[in-house]
Amino acid sequence: MPPKKPTAAQKYAKYDARTTKNMAEHNAKGGSVRKPVKDVSKAGPKDMYDRAKFGSRKAQQALTLNQPLTDKKGLPTPAAMQFKRWDYPTPKNDADLRKIKAQADAAKARYAPKAKGKK
Repeated sequence: MPPKKPTAAQKYAKYDARTTKNMAEHNAKGGSVRKPVKDVSKAGPKDMYDRAKFGSRKAQQALTLNQPLTDKKGLPTPAAMQFKRWDYPTPKNDADLRKIKAQADAAKARYAPKAKGKK
């Protein structure tokens, strides 16, 4: 019997576990990688600002580098799955990336830290 093809959910679970482990190891060695915002309903303004910065930066990076968002089997690649870790929809094409970038840029403006001393 041929091996079963992993589902997108199984592939994401494996990716998420591996990435979380690698982040913890990096931080234990003195790194400072921020944990992703996995549920926006529980996120404060600072978390939402960090999420927006991530979404904007990574969407632009994926568009600029023309990173593949699906593999040959049609499953999401790590470039696409990183968005799910931050509670964005998993992009399937460049239009999805542009939508994420536009939403993230608007959220960045909305949640930007206020400068002290200004009225």
